[in-house]
Amino acid sequence: MLQGIAVGEMSFLLAVFAVIEHLTKSELTTTSKKLLIAYLNDTSPASYADRAREAVRRYAQAVLPTLDHIREKSRTVELDELDHLVLKLEYEAARLSRAAPSRSPSSKTRRGGPRP
Repeated sequence: MLQGIAVGEMSFLLAVFAVIEHLTKSELTTTSKKLLIAYLNDTSPASYADRAREAVRRYAQAVLPTLDHIREKSRTVELDELDHLVLKLEYEAARLSRAAPSRSPSSKTRRGGPRP
């Protein structure tokens, strides 16, 4: 199912899948993973983190805590599993953005285009 996906993209996708599985308390099927990849590719926000947040919202009808919220929370109480999963997702999204800023997850198109 996930053939042809770069290692950085795979880490990002696995982080998205882990958040969803935590929220739904069930393992994702192959069909669900394909649907999530489609959501990630169809989402218009530019950053990978925004794409992931939108895909989670669409799939699980859940809004993830923001990084600011998690940062504030960490000052007063111990972070829970969802917070750690969101931090992992944000980390993988940032890593992927630095590595391939113009590609979308599981995209097989070439970066750039013909030069004028």
